[in-house]
Amino acid sequence: MKKQKMTYLSSGMVGLAGLVLMGLQTNDAQAATNGTVNYADGATTVWTSPEVGQKPARYLATNQQVTIQDTKQVYGQTWYKLGNDEWVSSQFITAGDATAQPAATTTAVKNTVTANFQSGATTVWADTTAAQPTGEYLTYGTTKNVIDQKDLNGTTWYQLESKGWVPASYVVLNNPNLDGVTPITNAPAVTPVAATTTTTEVQAPAAPQATTPAPATETPAPAATTEATTPAATTSTPAATTQPAQTQTTTTQSSQQTTQATTTQQAPQTNTTTKASGNAQTVINAALSQIGTPYVWGGTTPGVGLDCSGLVQYAYAQAGVSLKRVTTAQEGAGQRVSLDNLQPGDILFWGGAGASYHDAIYIGGGQYVHAPQPGESVKTASISSYFMPSFAVRVL
Repeated sequence: MKKQKMTYLSSGMVGLAGLVLMGLQTNDAQAATNGTVNYADGATTVWTSPEVGQKPARYLATNQQVTIQDTKQVYGQTWYKLGNDEWVSSQFITAGDATAQPAATTTAVKNTVTANFQSGATTVWADTTAAQPTGEYLTYGTTKNVIDQKDLNGTTWYQLESKGWVPASYVVLNNPNLDGVTPITNAPAVTPVAATTTTTEVQAPAAPQATTPAPATETPAPAATTEATTPAATTSTPAATTQPAQTQTTTTQSSQQTTQATTTQQAPQTNTTTKASGNAQTVINAALSQIGTPYVWGGTTPGVGLDCSGLVQYAYAQAGVSLKRVTTAQEGAGQRVSLDNLQPGDILFWGGAGASYHDAIYIGGGQYVHAPQPGESVKTASISSYFMPSFAVRVL
């Protein structure tokens, strides 16, 4: 009898555990969320992992529905898990059931701007100082929604949904088809917003007026110095007339501990110490002129199809430099340089020496231009810890 009771008790505990497991599985199923691919300029890559060293698994089309099984934070960025070894950055997926959203939210009438600069891409700036590009560029005929507008220094600026800004001289308002509009072929000048000056002075009561100034030091803003310069000449955007912002700090000291620190953010000067040389700028211009060209494996035809080394080979050819066809051969085109000492025009490589699988052209400001992979087009990207170049070579 006791043995029979123990059997009933054990069966009850197993049954209870099964119910708990079933409840957990139900919760997991309820936690799954639908999502919609929102990237409209090409295919969205699904990676095998959100960590360093991931590989492409497959590609998603615009508006394709997916199921988000889990999320993960990597280097401050949210990634969505779509399946086993399938991860996509959250910036390319709109979470939630798209069919549940009222149509009015997606069809509401908004002001739009359409890029009218035909000789290159129009730079989207981080703010109206025209000192720091966002890394987004609008090719001729591209239309974007407007969320704000400012009139500063006689220039009208439009803010896009991406939070970036474009000057009115490069775009046309509420005319997506550019009907009756003559394309712009020469980059218009853009007047940046006047910089602000902040002065902080601390002085001892009996300090004499005479001071011995310390040598002035100029420190270019790291993310803007070459970035604004590079797209400028390449894309013939406002950067051609507005050089990157720089910060100048001057410190003066007296024997009575009189200290005055003046920090001035000013409109950048024409000559900067990190500006690309003439030949390097020609390389950058040529590479950026191919933004929007589809990736084609083995492609060497500008405007039609290029792969990563095909883009590098084409860009350097425009500066009179003949490079070999594939990445491993291009490794030997110049001198190895540290990733901490990059200059515009340097070639970035991913993979080990002699076994590199991808390359790109550094354009300054922590950014590079490259032909990424099948399903995408030539575009700019930022150097990041989850897709860090392995080494660099300086040719010019």
